[in-house]
Amino acid sequence: MKISYTNMRYTKQMIGILGLAVLMSACGGGGDSDALNNGGNASTGPGTGATVQAPDAQIVAYLKSSNIDFGPGANGRPEGTWRWPGTPDRHIAVYLPTPAAGNATEVDYANKVTTSVSLLNAKLSGLLVLDLTATRPASGNFIQVSYLTSWVPPGSTDYASYCANVATGPNTGSMIMPDASNGIFSAPVYVNLGNGHCNVTQDIVTHEFGHALGLANHFASFGDAPANAWTTAYFDVLATLYGNPPSTPAANIVVKRAKN
Repeated sequence: MKISYTNMRYTKQMIGILGLAVLMSACGGGGDSDALNNGGNASTGPGTGATVQAPDAQIVAYLKSSNIDFGPGANGRPEGTWRWPGTPDRHIAVYLPTPAAGNATEVDYANKVTTSVSLLNAKLSGLLVLDLTATRPASGNFIQVSYLTSWVPPGSTDYASYCANVATGPNTGSMIMPDASNGIFSAPVYVNLGNGHCNVTQDIVTHEFGHALGLANHFASFGDAPANAWTTAYFDVLATLYGNPPSTPAANIVVKRAKN
């Protein structure tokens, strides 16, 4: 599959990221495999929603592997964290299209998005606010929820393994990228839910918003074990990402904890 990266600067540093992008596209282009879709083997780690008291050093390691180390030099970006820009309490518009009349699946997904957004707003209070809107913003960057547009590789019938993803558009495995200021390059960021042949659970929706907020790679508390879409440490990683300025290197990270 050809993965397109619009306006990306290609340097020697990009060789690693191109290989990584291909690898990630194999689990949905920032989306997720059957580990998050009630398939595969029994869990080998803490289950989804488990309380995990990760020490500060582990939170930094998770953030480094998932965010800081992703896309070194992409679009000329400096080293360090990349995320939605702005001061604490940054507002991010989330365009949630009105479900089609009589479409129970879209209604179900829309309700799950509302629940996940409420949870994230509570956990990250004082750091960011996800603002749901039924009107597509006319300008600026935002998150767009898209129904039944999760990317499935051409020729694949493994629909459960590609049930949801975050990407630069609908029906694509092209991952979102940092920009030259370590903000979010893609505009908008698509959260693609469902492909018509799988069940998008509440936990999957909560997990996918982590990708949309800047967690590119999975880790032990974020989809890195069967049946483990997230644990409570996932929220601590997001709180730390948004509790430090963009471009903060791992050595300077101050760990923040999500609200209980």
